[in-house]
Amino acid sequence: MVRARVIDGELRLHEGGSQYVSLTAIEITKERISPARDTRLRWMQSVLHCTHYIAGAGEQAYLRKDDAPEITFVNRDPIDRSDEAYC
Repeated sequence: MVRARVIDGELRLHEGGSQYVSLTAIEITKERISPARDTRLRWMQSVLHCTHYIAGAGEQAYLRKDDAPEITFVNRDPIDRSDEAYC
């Protein structure tokens, strides 16, 4: 499963950095919508009931940890050559 977003009217997958792959348009229904980053923790708790979350440096800037006080947050180790991490 992959997540895509509608950007400038096109369905796109993030490939890394400023690179995106455009996808063929499909009908977007409620079942196909995944949580955005500002609602991710509440969604995870309602569906997955997770106990731990490994957060990367970028995520730490926007995650609202107060939304899920029962989760133990773990800082992910830095990624060397992060520009190649998606390869």
